Amino acid sequence: MENGVETHCFSSACAKGSVPAILGWAGIQWKQGPIALAENTSGKKTTTGSVNLTQRDPQQSSFLNVTGFMTDFYDVSLALAAVLLLVALGWSISLRRRVREQTEMIRQQAEREAALNEKYRELFEQANDMVYSHDLSGKFTSVNKAGERILGCARERVLGTRFSEFVDPTQIKSVEAWLDDCSRGVAAPLELAILGRRQNRSILEISARLVRADGKTVSVEGIARDVTDKRKAEEALRQSEERFSSAFRVSPVAIGICNLTEWRFIDINESFLKLFGFARDEVVGHTVTDLAIWESAESRTQVEKIFFNEHSICGAECKFRMKSGVARTALLFAEAIALGTTPCALIIMYDVTERLHLEAELRKALKMEAIGRLAAGVAHDFNNLLTVIQGNLHLIRAKNNSNGELHQPLDRIEQASERAASLTQQLLTFSRKQNLQRKPLDLNEVINNGLKMFKHLLREDINLRLRFAPHLPLVSADPTMVDQVIMNLVVNARDAMNTGGDLIVVTLPVTIEPSYLKTHPDAIAGPFVCLSVKDTGCGMDEATKSRIFEPFFTTKVSGKGTGLGLATVYGIVKQHEGWIEVESEVGQGTTFKLFFPSEKTVSAPESAPNQPTEEDRTTILVVEDEAFVAELVRNILEGQGYRILEADNGLVAQQVWNDHHGHIDLLLTDLKMQHGMSGAELASNLRALKPDLKVLYTSGFSPDSVNLDSLNDAHSILLPKPYAPAKLIETVRGMLVPQQ
Repeated sequence: MENGVETHCFSSACAKGSVPAILGWAGIQWKQGPIALAENTSGKKTTTGSVNLTQRDPQQSSFLNVTGFMTDFYDVSLALAAVLLLVALGWSISLRRRVREQTEMIRQQAEREAALNEKYRELFEQANDMVYSHDLSGKFTSVNKAGERILGCARERVLGTRFSEFVDPTQIKSVEAWLDDCSRGVAAPLELAILGRRQNRSILEISARLVRADGKTVSVEGIARDVTDKRKAEEALRQSEERFSSAFRVSPVAIGICNLTEWRFIDINESFLKLFGFARDEVVGHTVTDLAIWESAESRTQVEKIFFNEHSICGAECKFRMKSGVARTALLFAEAIALGTTPCALIIMYDVTERLHLEAELRKALKMEAIGRLAAGVAHDFNNLLTVIQGNLHLIRAKNNSNGELHQPLDRIEQASERAASLTQQLLTFSRKQNLQRKPLDLNEVINNGLKMFKHLLREDINLRLRFAPHLPLVSADPTMVDQVIMNLVVNARDAMNTGGDLIVVTLPVTIEPSYLKTHPDAIAGPFVCLSVKDTGCGMDEATKSRIFEPFFTTKVSGKGTGLGLATVYGIVKQHEGWIEVESEVGQGTTFKLFFPSEKTVSAPESAPNQPTEEDRTTILVVEDEAFVAELVRNILEGQGYRILEADNGLVAQQVWNDHHGHIDLLLTDLKMQHGMSGAELASNLRALKPDLKVLYTSGFSPDSVNLDSLNDAHSILLPKPYAPAKLIETVRGMLVPQQ
């Protein structure tokens, strides 16, 4: 073999031209030298380096041609046999080499397959998921260690056991249906609850494939992943989200979620809508700027700066503006959260407006209580000093009665001591140390009886309007103190209306519900009578309103007021187990509401039957602001034998009513008068004192422009102006027929 090519040597006994023919060589180069066989029929090159063939002379070779034929044939056969043996030997060697190679390849393949099988078996056994197989009836044919752990028994006991024996009884039908589907060639994913032999319950997520043979499904192989912890986590998350959602929805405090890029609201709860007064679609999808809920832009900027620095806000007191424009105070809590990849803020606003109001009221009540105790102590000691001063003053007068030079100084001392005694009485009243002389009172009558006093207290540019509630319950009160309360409030209202205005006094029965106490800490639940005194004066700011009941506090110029008027009112009402509410805004006037407990067992007295002051004469009260019309009506009705009482406005009419103790049969009043209360208001006030009072209204306005709501009763008639005397007489007579 040379250069990977096998070479064969043969003897010169071969025939001259027969060797290539016999051996089948092609491309022989015949020379007088070594024979080079370029290629044989098998495609392999061969050289004859040891054969030296020499051409003989034809004459000398004729013998050889005859005698050496047999010898050459023998040599050729022998050479051919040798060649065949050599070829067979080479073929055998090559075949053995191929066999060895194939054997080695098979051995290596077997080793690889064995290693792979071992790896797969290790994976099968060490897998965290249950890997198994079962036949179409559901009997296990294989299972790994994880399956033993999940099913709670050894592999030997599992094999041959039906799948359904490990399934929760509530899901057996589902398993049987799934096995039927597998037998029909469908293996859908399945989730089952497994009850192990050790009473361990697991939730498995099963993925299976069908094993086929000859086109038929013969078994099922599957992987069952234990998702018990996952399902528990999902359930815990669901419950947590549900709890958060429930807390979010039903929370009594306002909660909102908005993104941090634009502060745009993503969601809000009902309390948020209730607090701010918006509808849901007015908030969700809109920014804080769109809603304009911040009272102050500076406050918003400061809060946002804190939030971006600290990622949370805890209890910042902020003022927000509601949709109605009302400002409220809330504690702001905020926390940075993430909804998916969106950074957001969870915002909680706890409305503390009422709480701050209650705290202020409590501080005010405690302050007033402390001032009251101080005032009582000062008044007590001051009264002792005044007793000494006034006693010695009388002694000096008695000893120096003839000395005229001392009379004037002593008079000044006496006046000053009496004024000081009056102040101490007011201090005692404020501190609620005065003794009360209670009796059942009708506040309508008390106010009506004080009209003369009001007339002297009020200026002409102030219109007094009285609105009495009919059938007003009685209150148990000291008449003198109630008169003082009303007088002080009227004077306070007068001083607040420097340029004139309206003074409205209203009585009203009310029932205080327990819910009312949440925003009015001084209130008491139950039936009360409310006395309201409203003016249209200058009003007060919050700072002034918080101090108006303090002794010696006044907004009047020096020398005009002692600062004890409202303090006295406060003390009297408190001593009567009531309370005061004040409503005031600068430029909008002030309203004082006084609440007195009503007498539950005493009802308002029925009006006494008419008692004419003159025998056989019916009394008519004529209220007309036009003097000529009033004179005409008086002459017409007096000519018919009626007794006529006159008034030119509602206030005077109520004074006339008081002077005659309500012994009036008919009220004839102009419906609309230029000053003061209207005819309808006057009739309402008098009917509060005498419910069956008959009223004849007259009016020069068109009936269409007159509010007829107050005339829709059996005791009222409207007589339009102008009217003929006969029509007036006929109408009056028709209303008074039952009386005559």
